[in-house]
Amino acid sequence: MATPIPSNRARFTAAEVARVTGGALRGPSVVAEGLTTDSRIARARPGGLFVPLVGERLDGHDFLASVDGHAAVVVCARGRGASVRESAVVEVDDTLVAWAALAEAHLAAWREQEGPARRTVCVTGSAGKTTTKELTAALLACVGTVQRTRGNLNNRVGMPATALTVEAEHRFAVLELGMSVPGEIRAMAAAARPDVAIVTNVGVAHSEGVGGRAGVAQEKGELVAHLRPGGVAVLNADCDTLETLRARSTGARVVTFGRAASADYRLLERAVEPRDGSVLTIARASDTPRLLRVRFPLLGEHAAIDLLAALAAAEAALGAPLAAADIEAAVPRAELHGRGSLVVLGNGAWVIDDSYNANPGSMAAALAALAEQGAGRRKIAVLGEMRELGALAEGEHDALAARVLEAGVDFLVSCGGLISRTAAIVRAAGVPTFDFIDAEEAATFVTSVVVSSDIVLVKGSRSIATERVVAALARSFGAPGTSPEPA
Repeated sequence: MATPIPSNRARFTAAEVARVTGGALRGPSVVAEGLTTDSRIARARPGGLFVPLVGERLDGHDFLASVDGHAAVVVCARGRGASVRESAVVEVDDTLVAWAALAEAHLAAWREQEGPARRTVCVTGSAGKTTTKELTAALLACVGTVQRTRGNLNNRVGMPATALTVEAEHRFAVLELGMSVPGEIRAMAAAARPDVAIVTNVGVAHSEGVGGRAGVAQEKGELVAHLRPGGVAVLNADCDTLETLRARSTGARVVTFGRAASADYRLLERAVEPRDGSVLTIARASDTPRLLRVRFPLLGEHAAIDLLAALAAAEAALGAPLAAADIEAAVPRAELHGRGSLVVLGNGAWVIDDSYNANPGSMAAALAALAEQGAGRRKIAVLGEMRELGALAEGEHDALAARVLEAGVDFLVSCGGLISRTAAIVRAAGVPTFDFIDAEEAATFVTSVVVSSDIVLVKGSRSIATERVVAALARSFGAPGTSPEPA
């Protein structure tokens, strides 16, 4: 489900809009408060600024006449504003580019306000970016008010929309940048101009539109290439693209994280505690105290690495180290529904709810967490297809079978699509599989077979909606350990 675009109170005069966007103003330089791309909101909240966007199914310009006189200012493509007679009009070359330019100007004005220094942190990566974003925001909230990306608002519409909600009360903006087509991260990074940029890792997720993993690395590198002067690039020391990304971080200070001995934020030890996560020993290269011991409730080593990235970014933004007590207090405040949390059902069964999304790297990590937590329990994997892999899709689904077998899964439930290829290989290796058309059918089956001694991993790409399996289990058995869904 798409996350609603948030409302904002950003203010611009029509003349400022023309200057920022490079557009041509027709009409008086009136003040507009509240920017929107939705004509319904423009009508319901008079005095704002309407930016019509062109989508696959709708063209916002078709609604210009309906907002005339309601919106104080209308931004539109050149030659398309003839129907607007009462509102001020700014004609631009591209309304999507203008939307980003307005967000860039809003963030620039926010940074210049009096008071404590304001910082923007941006996060991208093939896996773990949402978890890292939430952990970074939670850590920064120990010190000041944070505005952050909600839900899936990490594209060229949603990222600027989030940036426009940043207000004087906020000390930090934490923005997530996703990718599906070439140039997407470059456009968002140019608008955000971060002080700190995190690239969690580079894999094959979303490689369909950019020419494979090398193309993904090129696109992710756009974020660090757009750091503000004196900015900090936070990079994965365990990823073989480290030096490629370091080279893109011209003029920035590079801080690394991971298991590697060279990492500035290094995971030295992770003592696993069944059901309760783990205790982490973290080494910081230059801070005192150098070693941190932190109790961490999220499952799997991949989540611990995400914490290192978040800690490195938060401390870079703060310019000071955080204490272990601050970290332990902050992590539970992070909204991580569907990203590896452990749900305890009323019948005693455990569910690893990693249903939010999936790609080859995160699938492997989730299966490793299942193996780690599943000692003495029957291990059930409910898996959906990994989308947006392009030409790599069939091969990656075939390769996933080895990860399923390594995890010691007792039986696999597939939710349709290419995950059936994984199931076929697993079945040939002697592991029972149960194949269904979609997550709804899989949910009906899983609720009929789960018993108290089971541990169930649920994971799939966003569009597969594997969260329906988790919801069905919670309805059937009750889930006192379930975290509330994010607002």
